[in-house]
Amino acid sequence: MSAALHQIVVIFIGIAAGFVCRRLGVLSEQGTGTLSNLVVKLILPLYLFAAILNTSVDVAAGGVLGALLLSALLFLFSGLIAWIFVVLTRPKREDRGVYLFELMCGNVTYIGIPVCAAVLGPSAAFYASLLNIPYNLICFSLGVFLLAGKLPWKKIFNPAFLAALAAAILYMLRVPMPAVVLDGCAFIGQATSPCAMLIIGSVLGGVPLRKLFDEWRAIPYVLLRLGGVAFFVLLLLRFVNADPVLEGVLVLMAAMPAARSTAATASSRPS
Repeated sequence: MSAALHQIVVIFIGIAAGFVCRRLGVLSEQGTGTLSNLVVKLILPLYLFAAILNTSVDVAAGGVLGALLLSALLFLFSGLIAWIFVVLTRPKREDRGVYLFELMCGNVTYIGIPVCAAVLGPSAAFYASLLNIPYNLICFSLGVFLLAGKLPWKKIFNPAFLAALAAAILYMLRVPMPAVVLDGCAFIGQATSPCAMLIIGSVLGGVPLRKLFDEWRAIPYVLLRLGGVAFFVLLLLRFVNADPVLEGVLVLMAAMPAARSTAATASSRPS
């Protein structure tokens, strides 16, 4: 079994466990919300902080800034593809924002980081964590504006964004951090992906199975999100001379499913 397929199976086992726990009542809606809050505000920020600083990757400050710029271009390019596709397919007016958001914003953290690390090696987690900085700036500003018609500044400057930004600055300035601090952050941060998969599975477990397959109109958008965007990103990267690991991370991130926050943000839209 390839590394990518192996990691995908592991992820689906985690989602299935969350689904079963929700169905059996082990994870309630309130419990899922509490776990999600813990991941977003503590576990994930510590993971990103450690992934950037506790790494053997040696990249100059210019290389870090270049990676951030390429990552930002990835999301903007995905947004352009999304806009063109929505214009061509002409979905219902009330659904356009949802499709734009899900095509531009993939699940680059909970699913993206472990997949990149498994397929491309530990060094990929460094670039994948850096990518969360432009991700928060673009997807939680432009993306949320397209979806909900507002700019939630608190979502943009969230703990994960601040932790990744602080770590990137410390990395570029070559500020040493005690190993015990980074190991402690990594120890807690390792729970990010398992907890996230349980959350996703629990959310799915709270939805009637019939409704999961009702929206057949979303199928073309799902296919574009899982393969089409990555194909166009791969073509674009042919004109860029970047680190091969970074290029691999950008392509894999472009192939991630829609962001976990899509449903929550969509539910907050004004009626």
